Amino acid sequence: MQTGIERVRIETPYPEDHVNAYLILGDPLTLVDTGLPFPKSLAQLEDGLARHGVRFADIEQIVVTHMHLDHIGGVSAVQQASGARIVVSEAARRIVELGEDEHRRFDAFYAAFAREAGSDVRWESRIWMQKYDWRDVVYVRDGDVVRAGGRDWRVMYVPGHSRTDIVLVDPAGHAIAGDHLLPTISANAFVEPPVDPSAPRPKPLLDYRASMERTRALDLALVYPGHGDPFADHRALIDRRFAEHESRCAQIREALAEGATTVAEVTRRLFPKLEGPVVMLGLSEVQGHLDLLESRGEVTSAMDGEVRRWTRVAASSG
Repeated sequence: MQTGIERVRIETPYPEDHVNAYLILGDPLTLVDTGLPFPKSLAQLEDGLARHGVRFADIEQIVVTHMHLDHIGGVSAVQQASGARIVVSEAARRIVELGEDEHRRFDAFYAAFAREAGSDVRWESRIWMQKYDWRDVVYVRDGDVVRAGGRDWRVMYVPGHSRTDIVLVDPAGHAIAGDHLLPTISANAFVEPPVDPSAPRPKPLLDYRASMERTRALDLALVYPGHGDPFADHRALIDRRFAEHESRCAQIREALAEGATTVAEVTRRLFPKLEGPVVMLGLSEVQGHLDLLESRGEVTSAMDGEVRRWTRVAASSG
């Protein structure tokens, strides 16, 4: 089936093994995501495009599905070679335009989140953020239309995996989904600071579930994910992800019943092998499911000094 969407696989050192970039052939010639900023990654991107007769200099537009390093790492190199405009979520504006100030805000947020979770883990946003020298940036919102490859793509804002995720959907039901939907792994609904610094902490798993409900309602022919092979039957995948959430909630209820009271204590029970900065991924996973349980009235929490402690709510007998 000819869709005019060509995949370029780029190796990564992460458990996902590779990340996908997508070339949308036609006017304007568009590249969706770009892999990591390392020389080997850029060479693989260049080679992958060359197999379709395309050079960096030929790219007219770059679309960013979300602001994680394995998806944005080659943006600067491609734009410097081509002068292509960049399309990214409005939610990414502060990250792109404020640079180091936004890095510091993220770092302060994660330090406070770890303290409240009862953990001493250190997570620096510089692990996945970088200095942006992007020019000609177009910020898009939910419902906007992006012209790529001779057709109109509707933008869906799908926060959850990050605050900056977007999905592109064309009239034929092809969806370029970044990490919003992945066929072989469940994307972490990662805790991040709010886009608006004055807003409270987002609850990413609740947002992610709402985003997936919206995606589930779409009639899609094929989903092009950020990792893994393109796939059909997105509804079955989403239903599996929802079932996984229920299984994780059951594990957390059990951990609380056995005496765990903090996010860090639950995380150690569920993920005992996690060490170093990646402990933050476990904390984020647990916090997201506690948010879900709290939204259902199954758990409650209170501050104990600088640490938040969680308890189960007794089931009503009435």
